[in-house]
Amino acid sequence: MALSAASAYRTKTVTVPEWDGAKVTLREPSGQAWATFRDFVGAKPDDDKNPLSETEKFIRNKEADVILFLDVLLDETKARVFSDEDRATVAEIYGSVHARLLRQALELVTSQEEAEKK
Repeated sequence: MALSAASAYRTKTVTVPEWDGAKVTLREPSGQAWATFRDFVGAKPDDDKNPLSETEKFIRNKEADVILFLDVLLDETKARVFSDEDRATVAEIYGSVHARLLRQALELVTSQEEAEKK
């Protein structure tokens, strides 16, 4: 079991009313997804000279969320539904349902201290 990718992350199955009651599996984000997310939102040396507008911040934050969403949505075999190459396509349609699912996946993340309490 320790070598099984399917058991390396916490998961949960949820029903999505907006998707005709489809059941999807969510998992906590992988370390690679977190690293990509951090690289994407990381500060650039010239940020102080050229701050982002509110619209640019919204777009950047949405695209950062998409990076994590691609990683957390699984199919019935517990394989990722989307690949990293799907990022632009998903970003175009990413909305409140996707954000809600990502939030639920992020709630699966547990610190070492919390895990020891359980």
